[in-house]
Amino acid sequence: ADDVAQSFIQAMARRSAAIGESFHVVSPAALTLRGYAEAMAAWFGHPANLTFMPYDEWKTTVSSRDAALTWDHIAHSPCCSIEKAKRLLGYQPRYSSLEAVQEAVSALTFSASKS
Repeated sequence: ADDVAQSFIQAMARRSAAIGESFHVVSPAALTLRGYAEAMAAWFGHPANLTFMPYDEWKTTVSSRDAALTWDHIAHSPCCSIEKAKRLLGYQPRYSSLEAVQEAVSALTFSASKS
């Protein structure tokens, strides 16, 4: 949310550059689902015991809802460039993809430990 707010503030500050434009407000580098899984396993002190499985085979191992949600996520997860936002707005994300996820997971695990 901080990075999105930053882009809005910068677009208002550089109104003439922003009018009529659209910008991708994402982290500077993409991370695969495998990359997320490996990083989060390591963060919790566990090895990532991962194997590749074709989607059609994998979907038989989970509920149909989980399979549909995963497919939707994969199908709608493009790799976008922030270069235009950097060039026209001076946008510089504060968080990498992994840092944003780690902050969210930290908040969730902290709130769960208080319950």
